[in-house]
Amino acid sequence: MAQSQYVQQQIQSMVARALKHAEAGTTDSTDEIYRLPVESYSPRSWEEEMDAIFRRLPLMLALSAEVREPGSYKAIKVLDVPVLIVRGEDLRVRAFINACTHRGRAITQTHDEVGHSKGFTCPYHAWRFGTAGQLLTVADPRKFGEIDRSLLGLKELHCEEHVGFIWVCITRGVSVDVKNYLGGMLNELGGLEADKWFVHGRSQLESANWKITHDGYLESYHIPFLHRQTLYEFWKRESATSVSLYDHYGPLPWGPHQRMGGNAWGNDPKLMLKMKDLAPEQWDDKYFHAVRTLFPHISISADRHGGLVSQMIPVAPDRCITNQIHVNPRDPSQDSPEQLQAMQERIALYAKIVRDEDYSTSFSIQEGLRSGANTELLFGRNEGGAQNFHRSVAHYVQEFRACRAGG
Repeated sequence: MAQSQYVQQQIQSMVARALKHAEAGTTDSTDEIYRLPVESYSPRSWEEEMDAIFRRLPLMLALSAEVREPGSYKAIKVLDVPVLIVRGEDLRVRAFINACTHRGRAITQTHDEVGHSKGFTCPYHAWRFGTAGQLLTVADPRKFGEIDRSLLGLKELHCEEHVGFIWVCITRGVSVDVKNYLGGMLNELGGLEADKWFVHGRSQLESANWKITHDGYLESYHIPFLHRQTLYEFWKRESATSVSLYDHYGPLPWGPHQRMGGNAWGNDPKLMLKMKDLAPEQWDDKYFHAVRTLFPHISISADRHGGLVSQMIPVAPDRCITNQIHVNPRDPSQDSPEQLQAMQERIALYAKIVRDEDYSTSFSIQEGLRSGANTELLFGRNEGGAQNFHRSVAHYVQEFRACRAGG
């Protein structure tokens, strides 16, 4: 399967940059250490961030692979908004508030499910809706009374599908041009060929504050230490020195979307230098790993061969839920029993590592912040991804305050 010219150019550029760092013993660095007040993780800050960011910006709530066929749907709850994403018979993906227009009950069984249906019948009074959101039937209409069914369809939300990903604005009436919001990240996502992915499995994990959670996805500084007995050992790394490359995309000077490139052949620069023996035309994405983050809540540790998409959903100031979605271009219905078993073991392994190492650390950090031991947190010059993330959060909060002040 040939790579696109864009992907090949990006791989060659990243590997060339990483080789220079590996030879010099350096990494991508910012000009200075970034200092973030602990107050930034307070309940008051959380409430404002939800209004300024999650209720105003487009959120990547589904993969095209999750709603591949007409009638496929995904129900997901974000903050206090139950969302229903459906692919209609016309193949268009739409998003609705998952609330019956009779009495408001969800028209799916739960707020967290994927499935397939030719229509949706509210479990409460059996009002039935089509996949395009239209109200089809009312139970016992003669007794209920006269209504105009054309005015009682599901309430639609702004929704866009691009290159295998689906974005939704969870506030009615809010509409954001997703292509403009993504900028150059759209080309990055296109190179993943996510429209060819299949979902092979899911895990759901709980962690602390959403920003504490997201911080861990934005740097590799912690890997040789926090993951010494797991990821670090699996990749047979020989030193604690890492090379990370930080690139950003979107309408802001620092993103808000990012790509973090990691060393080829593991995290050890000594192994990285073996790439010098190959011609640039031989550098392939199997030799270089990049994690892409979509602001504000998505981490994509995957390429055209598949991988893991992590979807972080804030629940409370001190709680976040992550949906881990494992993807692969191979149709799981065609897998052998051995392939299915291997994938299930991989899913369980990654859930265990993230739960027992990353997310247990997030709870410990949260306790440390509550203790009053620190007044600020530090993000080093080698943690440019986290610095860009927090600058983006601050930008959208300030923009929200200005809009609110202006009426």
